[in-house]
Amino acid sequence: MSPLSQRDRRALLLLGGAAAVFLVLQFGPLPGSEPAAVFAPSLELGEKRLRRLQEVARQKPRVAAETEAAARALAETEKGLLKGATAAQASAEMQQIMKDLLAGQGINLGASEFGAVKALGTDYAQVPLTVNFICAIEQWINLMSAIRNAPQVVSSLELRIVGADPAQKTVNVRMTVAGYIPASLVARAKEAGL
Repeated sequence: MSPLSQRDRRALLLLGGAAAVFLVLQFGPLPGSEPAAVFAPSLELGEKRLRRLQEVARQKPRVAAETEAAARALAETEKGLLKGATAAQASAEMQQIMKDLLAGQGINLGASEFGAVKALGTDYAQVPLTVNFICAIEQWINLMSAIRNAPQVVSSLELRIVGADPAQKTVNVRMTVAGYIPASLVARAKEAGL
């Protein structure tokens, strides 16, 4: 065998070094890094995530339809808010609504008292009114039905019924009812110092 020349020895050393570097880079982890297998999610986890995302995508049209239906229902309900431009006008409107509802049942309003308008959350305020009257029990039942079916949003807050005349089957009623306004009217009244 012929001896290797200086040039051939250098080439073999470089080839051996390059092979070693190649093997370390190809099969060994780099310092400060994780093996690639740690970052790759398993096939099963990937399939579960895909199914979950597909379910969310299928739900989007239903959620959008429900949101739209809720917005329409809210707009329809807000049509029943009192129309007064101020809290005081809303109180007067509430008194007129109750007079009309009572008259519709043939009941005479005995007395009424305005309550303090108070905010209910950030969007709405309650406009209470206490009314006193004497009526037959059937008239009161019909009045409660009329309140429920009124175009305005009206609720009963307090109710006291005492027998008035057993022979006539009448009752003495004291009830507090409330209508509703946007809370911004209460904030404006506070700013104006009312």
